Amino acid sequence: MAVAEGATPAPAAASATPSEVDALVIGSGISGSSLAFTLSQASPATSLLLTEARPVVGGNVISRNERGYTWEEGPNTFQPAPHIIRMAVDLGLRDDIVLADHTLPRFVYWDQRLFALPLSPNDIPTFRLLSLPGAIRAGLGAAGFVMPPPKGREESIKDFITRHLGAEVFQKMIDPFVSGVYAGDPSKLSMSAAFKKIYALQELGMTQGIVEGAIIRIQQKKKEAPPPDPELPTWKGGALGSFRKGLGMLPQAVAERLGDRVKLSWKLVSLGKESDGRYRATYETPEGTKTVIARSVAITAPANATAGILGDLAPGIKAIEEINYPTVWSITLAYPKNEFREPLSGFGNLIPRSMGIRTLGTIWSSCLFPGRAPEGMELLLSYIGGAQDAAIKELTEDEVVATVDADIKKILMKDGSEVKPVVVGARKWDRAIPQYNIGYWDIMGKAEEAVKEHPGIFLGGNYTSGVAFGDCVQWGIDTAPKVAEYVAAQAAV
Repeated sequence: MAVAEGATPAPAAASATPSEVDALVIGSGISGSSLAFTLSQASPATSLLLTEARPVVGGNVISRNERGYTWEEGPNTFQPAPHIIRMAVDLGLRDDIVLADHTLPRFVYWDQRLFALPLSPNDIPTFRLLSLPGAIRAGLGAAGFVMPPPKGREESIKDFITRHLGAEVFQKMIDPFVSGVYAGDPSKLSMSAAFKKIYALQELGMTQGIVEGAIIRIQQKKKEAPPPDPELPTWKGGALGSFRKGLGMLPQAVAERLGDRVKLSWKLVSLGKESDGRYRATYETPEGTKTVIARSVAITAPANATAGILGDLAPGIKAIEEINYPTVWSITLAYPKNEFREPLSGFGNLIPRSMGIRTLGTIWSSCLFPGRAPEGMELLLSYIGGAQDAAIKELTEDEVVATVDADIKKILMKDGSEVKPVVVGARKWDRAIPQYNIGYWDIMGKAEEAVKEHPGIFLGGNYTSGVAFGDCVQWGIDTAPKVAEYVAAQAAV
């Protein structure tokens, strides 16, 4: 969701009588859709409107189904958790949930070989990616022989992992993982902001080691976990999930459930405040200029768009313009199965930046879920670009596809393979994933302070909640009661 560029509000006479709602949700991505659905279920008396600038719901979740292929142009999977599965079931998607085999390995490409990452402690003795000194260093860190954290300084992911597990673990295992999740620079990403749950593990044990902390946290979660919900399908830890026709099925189901409370191709022109404390949102729509008066407004647009929306009302919000979104391409290619060096069986492969390969990583989509590719074909989704490859924005689509194809051939295909891939999809995200860099907490502190002066404004989206699909769903679930409580309090005045 973005503010219409260059848009000029129409004269007042052109606008019909303003609509009045309790809750206005701007942006129909996973955050906005989850909030709107949860609010409609938990507080049916709360009138709401969900607006989207694009002609379809879903935000950056874009699922395609064409020519026998099913693929994603944005986020690609979710980690199964009760809150996501519960929402999917409540939306009538139980039979559409697909879960990958949790025993499928994840691979790291290093020195012209693919190494399967350990799935359990039993796999560690045969794990050969680390050198003997690197393994000893990691083992000492796992046992709790860890230097204390620096005082008065925010640690990057690189600093944190190197301090705990050594430089080799960082270079060969964590660097490619960070590239896959954030397309980021681990020397700039804040550990406490980007991976706050892992960062907190060091506070749980006697040694300040994250392995001891992880063991303690697993025990805590077992004690805290409610009884299994018999209405929900079960899954194993480490699995990945999606829906039969892609992740887009969830926001589409929300839109179907909400009906005419969803407005598409509504481009926000301005957001102001009325004398009674309510908010006035002006939109350009296919039907002309529309005005909505709302008690509360949840903005789930990207950081730069949110700063534009609220800049006049709350100037301090402009701090979030400092959050960087690097350019990333998602490239989906298909190849005949008989062209691969070995039959594919796994989640995919990640690539450390030190290997000199431009592609960040490749998801083996047709290995994860059924029906993703025609018989005899493998479907591969690759990401390329990110915070450490600013020059990617200068390449044409053909150049990017050729680069990814060459990288795939080098890593996965038979020697000398000249097969031409089926180019299933290519999407350039000029502003892809928000970077939780060092200084993130200061930026968000300024933003939160700015909106405190305007009760009823709620900031959402993946720059606030975390970039994972499940983080955005959880934000919507957690924020719905806050919105309902605020609206009820205002109605009682």
